[in-house]
Amino acid sequence: MQRSRNKYLIITLVLMLVSSLGLLFFTHEGSKPEIDRAYFKIPETEKIDQVTLTSSQGKINLKYEGIRWRVNERWDADMQMIKVLFATLQQAEPRRPVAASMKDSISQWLIKNGTQISLVENGDPKINFLAGGNVLKTETWFLKEGDTQPYVMNIPGYRVYVGGVLELDESGWRNKRIFDFNWRNFKSLTSRYTKDPKQSFEIEMKGRFFGIKDLTTVDTTKLNNYLDAVSLLFASKYLSPGQHLPDSLVATVPAIQIEIKDIAS
Repeated sequence: MQRSRNKYLIITLVLMLVSSLGLLFFTHEGSKPEIDRAYFKIPETEKIDQVTLTSSQGKINLKYEGIRWRVNERWDADMQMIKVLFATLQQAEPRRPVAASMKDSISQWLIKNGTQISLVENGDPKINFLAGGNVLKTETWFLKEGDTQPYVMNIPGYRVYVGGVLELDESGWRNKRIFDFNWRNFKSLTSRYTKDPKQSFEIEMKGRFFGIKDLTTVDTTKLNNYLDAVSLLFASKYLSPGQHLPDSLVATVPAIQIEIKDIAS
């Protein structure tokens, strides 16, 4: 009876061992491949001096020109948005490959409707990929040039639409500061009140200080506060080329017109 019991224990042990090995084998075979979290990253983004974003809406070229970033060689760039761009490129990671059932359709959608992103360092292309997302702006897809597998992207720890900054138009990249002047390049400021022209005035440099033309006495505190307010005036948004103002605004007579001249007039 003891021999039968030992035999039963041995058989049970063998079956358990075989089951464990089988489970280990199938678990290994069915495991998902490890995703390269740095697949869309480049080692040193601070060396990038040109970023091009091309879509059906047009081409936006962001280029570092010695001391500042420029937009399409026409406008100074909004440095805050440049920082957001590079922070996004540094932190965005593939969360998972797009499901096999959606792979081809999303790839074709990106090729047709996505934004092509190109990063260049001193004339040397570093990475090219397509970016886009769903209608609800809840999911962003990247597809690297030469690859056929798009990925769902995310920024670890944040619930954000990763592709948002990559879909800005030209006006979204422009410096929002309206009057870029300071005491070193300032020459004059003219404020014209269209409904009451007698209230118009002109601020100019009088020696080392600001003054009002044709006035000998002026409240310097109010004058300096006014210049500070104008110098720090920012737009919330620029109108895109071809975008029209509402009729009600077009028909409105401006309350004030401000013209500023620098030392080069």
